[in-house]
Amino acid sequence: MSEGAPLIESNDPSGSSAAAPTPAPPPGRSLKEAVITALALVTIIAVCYLLGVTAFFVLAATVVLLAVFELMDALVQTGHKPVIALGVLGGAGMLWVSYIEEPRFIAPVLGGTLLGAFLLALRPGRGKTPMSDVAWTLLGVAWIGGGGAGAVSILKIDDNGLAMLVAFVLITALDDIGAYFVGTRFGKHKIAPSISPAKSWEGFFGGMVTALLGGMAFGAVVDGLGVLDGLAIGGMCGLLAPVGDLIESMAKREIGIKDSGRLLPGHGGFLDRLDAIIFCAPAVYVYIRLVVL
Repeated sequence: MSEGAPLIESNDPSGSSAAAPTPAPPPGRSLKEAVITALALVTIIAVCYLLGVTAFFVLAATVVLLAVFELMDALVQTGHKPVIALGVLGGAGMLWVSYIEEPRFIAPVLGGTLLGAFLLALRPGRGKTPMSDVAWTLLGVAWIGGGGAGAVSILKIDDNGLAMLVAFVLITALDDIGAYFVGTRFGKHKIAPSISPAKSWEGFFGGMVTALLGGMAFGAVVDGLGVLDGLAIGGMCGLLAPVGDLIESMAKREIGIKDSGRLLPGHGGFLDRLDAIIFCAPAVYVYIRLVVL
């Protein structure tokens, strides 16, 4: 971003060449705010980690349900009429059945959400896009709630689930950090410019390297894992995290918003921070269940 606004010549019919400043572009996110917010989040994660599984579940459920709310609220703000309470309730159901380790109830939760969304789409004042609202509600519960359920399932793995979940979250954070700094400095080749112009292949590989290194480090120190398992989890996060980010960008473009919310200064909303985690979590859980245990 340039220091000052460029000048343009006046179109005054008198022939004057007086210069007038163009409107300054909107400021980008503050790196200082982003760092402060990140430190606050890490502190909260650390405190909940020390308090144990139940506290960490409450934290996970809170941030996931806030992300579901952000999606539903963004739809309302842009002219749709989904029932926010139904989306949040469906997301809570996905998290709860994972916490009590009853995956057989996931299908009934999704089915109940779909049925409820259809019935509510018949209500008076349902708006001009009732079928789209039904689809968005089910997508929000399956995508965000389902990804959150994957994270909660990691949390509930034996006695090491909490450490494994924290390690997984930090690995995805390292991927994001590596992708940001490498992409900002060296990014030239865009991955999907029509969806997210800032995403570059250079950033992708930078994130992959930091995720692999983080995975190896956490694999070496977390009970139940090993260096090779950590490397595999790092590779999965390095590959899938950018996809989760692009999927959220695609959703925001269709809705017509820049950030999912404004609750996290320097980061946007909770969904902006969770997009990679919720996309990677189910795959990481399956890997741990089938390979590690």
